[in-house]
Amino acid sequence: MDAGIAAYQQGRYAEAEAALQSALREAERFSPEDPRVASTLKSLANLYYSQGRFDEAAPLQRRGQAIDEKYQRARDSSMPEMLGDLAATYLRQGRYDDAARIFNRALAEWERALGPDHPRVAGAMNVVAEAYRVQGRYDDAGAMYQRALTVLERAFGADSPGLTNNLQSLARVYARQGRNAEAEALFGRLLALRERTLGHDHPEVATTLDEYASLLKRMDRIGEAAGLEARAKAIRQK
Repeated sequence: MDAGIAAYQQGRYAEAEAALQSALREAERFSPEDPRVASTLKSLANLYYSQGRFDEAAPLQRRGQAIDEKYQRARDSSMPEMLGDLAATYLRQGRYDDAARIFNRALAEWERALGPDHPRVAGAMNVVAEAYRVQGRYDDAGAMYQRALTVLERAFGADSPGLTNNLQSLARVYARQGRNAEAEALFGRLLALRERTLGHDHPEVATTLDEYASLLKRMDRIGEAAGLEARAKAIRQK
């Protein structure tokens, strides 16, 4: 490849073509779609273009471009997954700052590869939010959970069962911050959604009732809290 480019730059076109053709054969031994094949194809195409051999250059250029695009898509899809795996390892090790930093890199890769409104991006946002939450960075966690919730609402609708985990996580963060009115609204949505999708007697409904009741107690709404706790107890006794 280097010999072919050097010969081309010196105007020794026949020698350049022979060297680049040899380089192409070598590259194709790795794989017909190896990135090195794409580089060689484009160099050979440039040589042909410079000689006015357009009919020969164009298909080489198109083939090289197709390999580049396929390789880029594969890189785009695998990079955030690899970063996410690394960040998850840091999270398990208690290296929370490192985990949050790497998770944010993975999130940026997902957004670049899939667009900011893709549900998989929301999943990455949730992991970043969890990394913030375990560090006690509740403002950052709440903002990220809210971003993820917004993406999921756009993708699936405001009443989708797929929102339950986000509603619960964000409600808990808001309750921890003392943002009681916002937490109450989310717990109300979560309770209604779980009752509708799981039934009024499901254990997860009881769990939601208990969390909702705990919030109401902190707001000195003791009577309402007692009513929710009684409903949760009745579910568990069935």
